[in-house]
Amino acid sequence: MPVRLLAAAVGLLALTAAAPATAADDPAGTPATTTISITGAVIDPKVPSRARVTLAYTCAPTDRPRSLNTSVEQTDPDDPATIAFGSTRTSPTLVVCDGTPQTQTVTVQSKTSNWLPGPDSVVITTLTDLGATPPAAADARSIPLDLPPVP
Repeated sequence: MPVRLLAAAVGLLALTAAAPATAADDPAGTPATTTISITGAVIDPKVPSRARVTLAYTCAPTDRPRSLNTSVEQTDPDDPATIAFGSTRTSPTLVVCDGTPQTQTVTVQSKTSNWLPGPDSVVITTLTDLGATPPAAADARSIPLDLPPVP
């Protein structure tokens, strides 16, 4: 029995030694994770086929490509065959990966019909940062689209 415990301890030590470095191991203190969250979505009051989606994200500095993709889908509750759908990809030059929290608003154009105020929509966003751990982060939410408040 003690030989098995010793072998298990040696195996665990080998796994621990081979583990990838984390942000705590980085002398510069650079965050090593990529995170993203959807913080809101509204219909553009001037162009009802556009939705503005607000995102918050953090990603580590890198020379590698990064990609920010957002899609919105909304089914008309009065006509389930009518689905508004659109997606957008943000240019990699507009995705700031410097380890600090960032916010960005992206515009998603429906390719099928106008967005409807009130019904829920499915909003999905993915941030891929091939130099980070993990290399991608995603968020998905069910958000009722509405018009923004009048200032």
